[in-house]
Amino acid sequence: MPPTRTAALLAAAAGLLATMLTAPTPAAAAAPAGVSAQTGADCSTNRLTLTLDNRGTTAQTYTVAWAGRTGSPWTRTVAAGTSTQLYWTLAAGSTYSLRATTPTGLDETFTGTFHCGTGMSSVVSYDCTAGRLQLALENRTATARAFTVTWPDRTGSPWTDTVAAGGNRLHYWTVPAGTAYRLRVTAPGFDTTHRGVAGCGLAGGAPQMNVTTLLTPQTVIRGLNGSNGRYDGTASSVRIPGMAVTNNGTVIAVADARVDGSYDLGGGTNNIQIAMIRSTDGGRTFEQPRVIHAPATTSEGAGDPSLLVDRTTGTVYCFYTYSPRPGISFWSAGTGLNTVTDPNSMRLQYIKSGDNGATWSAPVELNPAIKDTSWRQVFFSSGHGIQASTGRLIQPIVYRDSAGTSHTANIYSDDHGTTWRRGGSAGGTINESKAVERNTGAIVQNMRHNTTRSRFYATSTDGAATFGPATASPLLTDPLCNADEISYLRPADRGTGGAPRRTAVTLFSNNAAPASRNDLTVRLSTDDGASWPARALIKPGGAGYSTMAVLADGTVGNLYEVGDRGGIFFARFSLDWIKGA
Repeated sequence: MPPTRTAALLAAAAGLLATMLTAPTPAAAAAPAGVSAQTGADCSTNRLTLTLDNRGTTAQTYTVAWAGRTGSPWTRTVAAGTSTQLYWTLAAGSTYSLRATTPTGLDETFTGTFHCGTGMSSVVSYDCTAGRLQLALENRTATARAFTVTWPDRTGSPWTDTVAAGGNRLHYWTVPAGTAYRLRVTAPGFDTTHRGVAGCGLAGGAPQMNVTTLLTPQTVIRGLNGSNGRYDGTASSVRIPGMAVTNNGTVIAVADARVDGSYDLGGGTNNIQIAMIRSTDGGRTFEQPRVIHAPATTSEGAGDPSLLVDRTTGTVYCFYTYSPRPGISFWSAGTGLNTVTDPNSMRLQYIKSGDNGATWSAPVELNPAIKDTSWRQVFFSSGHGIQASTGRLIQPIVYRDSAGTSHTANIYSDDHGTTWRRGGSAGGTINESKAVERNTGAIVQNMRHNTTRSRFYATSTDGAATFGPATASPLLTDPLCNADEISYLRPADRGTGGAPRRTAVTLFSNNAAPASRNDLTVRLSTDDGASWPARALIKPGGAGYSTMAVLADGTVGNLYEVGDRGGIFFARFSLDWIKGA
């Protein structure tokens, strides 16, 4: 008896299903090279971000879907060689699931937990010198957290670490440039995935922070001054970083070459000379270190360098402090003299360059014009000075008054360095400092206190000539160490007369552990330092003095030391890297 119509239909369906189950599934089309998407975060605005990056040769149309989210899906056409960004404002701890597709084969799903405000972070960087991909985990909550790091198909994965409250942990993998990575980091209330290609450079898809070793006690420095004249050799200790970026984008880094030991000026043999390391390609590569100033004899010292660029003229000043002989330090007795031959006084001097650091002038003495005869001793605060929007050049100093109390102040020039004057005290019982111009035009001094483990601020409304009272910051702790605050201004961000413009965007760099020189951290403020909603860990563990500069391409350089003999390092990072931590 022939089958009924229903039976025939069932048999046909069964045959089709069997064919579907046994036939091979066509492979999904691969996305064209350079076509990608990547989630991130902007913790300064509490936004989850999705960057649609098209480094391909033709325009790409992206569709982004978030099931249940109002407005989903979203479609964006991205021209070849460009990118665009979508964002969503979220509460801390919100979960998300985004799928990004293109007709050409991209199909990526991103899931996780929005971490801004949770007190936990993870950031990826690349050590250009050691060839290491690095992952820093940070726990700023009040309880220990167990983090799990997964790298699919990587030997040893997953890794689990319990990070103490207020602590951090650094993972690293020695991998060649070009290695693709996918790191998922989870903890209770935390779920973030980092993906990209390991390598040095801040191109799209690469880690947005790189570190390069510039100076160690093993680094050969050209032109050291010795008992038999100039020679190429090493210094026992390299410390006290200073940095600036010139008008043409050259990065100039300077430091103490402490030839015989790690002592400060006046200590030991007093043999300290100023070394310079220069980059003419925006911090990607650096020249061999060389001495740009050494005193006549090895018993005289020159150190604590600070750089200042006059944006109007292009002149670069390197301020430093001179000690005439062993035993003459900041803490030695004063003489009441201002002469350039006084054998018992530290002296303020500078050299300058008109060709972006290629050559430098002979030393210029400032004590006769600057030092008050009642001061016991004086030295330049290392790192950098600033040029205000008025054109005024401002360089911080530290002095001890007649009673022996240390003060922060500044010297300043309104004629492009032809003459210099001293300003009034910005605070007593204060040590090294940095000056920064607020968007209002006020000059504020960010200062290291001698005994209180907080940064101190004082404000001037007359261009650093006089200051109001110094007060402790309720937001910024400090382990009694030199630190830095800068305005986020590129060399080309200039206004009237070629002087820098004003901005409310600032960056602060210091060791975030309040009781020790550990955990070098950079913070970002968009409201003139009233709040610091975004921060990222640059160097877990031991660190020291640090100084910053904005590079010509808008990335940021951070030059820092690691202890007396650990060396001088250059970190370069994007603003997105800070915001996303």
